[in-house]
Amino acid sequence: MKTNAPNLWALALALALPALARAEPIFKNNDTVCLIGDSITHSGPYHSYVFLYYATRFPQMRLKFINCGISGDSASGMMGRLQKDVFSNNATVATLSAGMNDVNRGLYSQTKAPADAENSKRKAIDGFKNNVRKISHALASKGVRQVFITPTIYDENFESTVENMRGVNAALGECSDFVLEFANAQNAPVVDLWHPMNEINTKRQLADPQFTLIGKDRIHPGPMGHLVIAYLFLDQTGAPQDVWQLAIDAKSQKVLEQKNTEASNLAVTPARLSFSNKEMALPFPLIEDAEAAYDLVPFVDRLNQQVLQIRNLAVGNYTLKINSTDVGSFSQSDLEKGVNLATNTATPQNILAQKIASLCKEHHQLGSTIRMLRRVEMKHLGGVNLSDKDAVKAKLEGFIAEMQAKKNDPAANSGYYITTARTYLKESANEDAMRARIQAIEDEIYTINQPQIFSYSLEKTVDPQDPLNP
Repeated sequence: MKTNAPNLWALALALALPALARAEPIFKNNDTVCLIGDSITHSGPYHSYVFLYYATRFPQMRLKFINCGISGDSASGMMGRLQKDVFSNNATVATLSAGMNDVNRGLYSQTKAPADAENSKRKAIDGFKNNVRKISHALASKGVRQVFITPTIYDENFESTVENMRGVNAALGECSDFVLEFANAQNAPVVDLWHPMNEINTKRQLADPQFTLIGKDRIHPGPMGHLVIAYLFLDQTGAPQDVWQLAIDAKSQKVLEQKNTEASNLAVTPARLSFSNKEMALPFPLIEDAEAAYDLVPFVDRLNQQVLQIRNLAVGNYTLKINSTDVGSFSQSDLEKGVNLATNTATPQNILAQKIASLCKEHHQLGSTIRMLRRVEMKHLGGVNLSDKDAVKAKLEGFIAEMQAKKNDPAANSGYYITTARTYLKESANEDAMRARIQAIEDEIYTINQPQIFSYSLEKTVDPQDPLNP
């Protein structure tokens, strides 16, 4: 796995420097974090990865992440649903991510744009700015802490059968500049996605024209892009680098340095070193379907360091066991420098972290389904008494028939609408059970992630051809 992207990060590093000085994590114990957004928040897992990071890194900090994205929504719609989505959930923190729909991408069509498109483009961007101001004011009036997020990019360079709405990405760039300026004026945390993502995408496409950080539709990132988003969020909000650090001197049989961990029961013989280690955090596990992101951002170097350093060992190779599990062989020089165990998938700690990752994934999937229910209600069931199941069924079945009649029109997006309507008919009765499962998942996560004591042993590997070995 590659962990560095040395030529991409001049801009991103400059943006992140103020955040890196942050002494405390951006979230606090018992925070309820409502993530306001459009489809990129509704369906995308970036906030699930942020939840996973906090769940593994801060076991003493119980957090609740609530997906408040609605596919196809704009800042205007987000303003209209603050009471239902944010205030009714007693949010202490709200993140705001908008822009992709606010710029009204259809105005940039080369074939279907209206005659007054240029004037409408300016009105759309100005409307976005005004609605961001309104949302911020409404959140502040309720004492909700705010984290602003700039829009993601629209990929105008990737070769796709989807019409290229040239000019959309520049409009999103203008929206991003406004969000950065506005958040700074409010002295509020802000995460810049647009500039770093644009930098990565542009440079990668110079080498590989088929590369896209986003996807074939030019709008929605896949898991790789969402892990990049999570990285940018964590990096720019000052998330700490270290899971833990531990340095031991084999010669003096002393702990030289320890951070976020407590080593004890150190015992050293010429062929073996052992100790117990109480660890206050778990590593961030490998996200396999997003693994390509590790080539794009320095996630491991910046956010996932679990370094064990053993000094003054006798020259040779050593087998490391944790809780009697063989997790690898390391040379004396490797251990002298320090080995990062965070990326070692064989460790018991990583296995625990993967369990939490699986739970976070299920948590995200359930949350996304619940948001789909809200989307259908907002977009297709206005004026219908939701407690009248027959009326709801009749309305949605009529809508499905209407969409099926348009299935040959790509612009109608009928497949998506049919799926959402059918999902509502199937899952709306299960919402209470889904919410109960979400709560059970959170309880399980905060049981698995608690500090534990692990037993370590380093045993020198015997080489029968080495005359120095006994």
